[in-house]
Amino acid sequence: MNKFINSLSTFVNDTDKIIDLVLGVAVFLILFVFKNKISNALINVFGRVFFRNNKEKVTLLVNSLQKPLSYLIGTIGLYIAFAINYNKPGFTKVFKILIILIICWGIINYLSDNLFLSLRFGENADDTMNTTALKFLANILKIVVIAFGVVMVISELGYNVNGLLTGLGVGGLAVSLAAQDAVGNLISGFIIIFDKPFKVGDLIESATVKGFVEEVTMRSTKIRTLDDSVITVPNSTLTKEAVTNISMMDKRRIKMTFGLVYSTTNETIEKVRNEIQKYIVDNKDILPEPCRIHFREFGDSALNFEVVCYTETSDMDEYLKIENELNLAIKKIVENNDTDFAFPTQTVYVQK
Repeated sequence: MNKFINSLSTFVNDTDKIIDLVLGVAVFLILFVFKNKISNALINVFGRVFFRNNKEKVTLLVNSLQKPLSYLIGTIGLYIAFAINYNKPGFTKVFKILIILIICWGIINYLSDNLFLSLRFGENADDTMNTTALKFLANILKIVVIAFGVVMVISELGYNVNGLLTGLGVGGLAVSLAAQDAVGNLISGFIIIFDKPFKVGDLIESATVKGFVEEVTMRSTKIRTLDDSVITVPNSTLTKEAVTNISMMDKRRIKMTFGLVYSTTNETIEKVRNEIQKYIVDNKDILPEPCRIHFREFGDSALNFEVVCYTETSDMDEYLKIENELNLAIKKIVENNDTDFAFPTQTVYVQK
């Protein structure tokens, strides 16, 4: 009787083992075979919930997370199969490490493909400076993710990470103190890129430099000066100085002075002034307001006029063309009114 009971118990145990084995293999095969479909379905559901059916973002999310998530599902299937049949602490630790590595892989993939789209600044998604900042930010976040993954793996292997973290903190403090200028330029780079006082291609002027912005990096800005040389300016310098963005002007001021001879009559002065004003008002390239044309002062050898007006365009070439045409028009007006431009003269009286 005892022999029968022992045989029955052995059969039951063997049957349980076979069932566990079949169940574990079945779970693994199901998850492994359908891992791609399961991962696609999960990512699409997640994308529709959080991205509100933004097809572009959902597509990028699928492209970046589909492969890591499918590997994660396959690994989970393998873990379940081992947990059912051979649940040992060592195997559990191995699978935890694998899952940590796969999750880090997925986060890094997402940062590489989606950060720029997620943190789009304004309507200009192709802005060179935005691309520079986001690539740098993505690299920083990748380093953080990798460091976090390494720490978790070390912790799973049974090592004490407190001493390591303390050492990294002290080392980081020492590095930051030794590289204060680099850190300052880095922070200034973020200020320039996100605040956007200028962009690539703009003509800017500060206390130390004037020229066209060619490149903005996280450390410095390259500026091509008007004499065609390239100057690399630390970003911290540009954030400390007042920077004039000439390219952001929507108009340019024309200011000129000229003098008429003292023999010019009051009627001629008024006529010259009115004709200059009429020319400016009728000129489609010059704003009618504000416009100031005045007989300003009695100079040493001339009746001095001042003309101040603004062009419709901020383009330098167009501005110089308009200014040239205005100068020629004023010269013609003066000549047509039987007067002349004054030049420095002196009258010497000799007493007999």
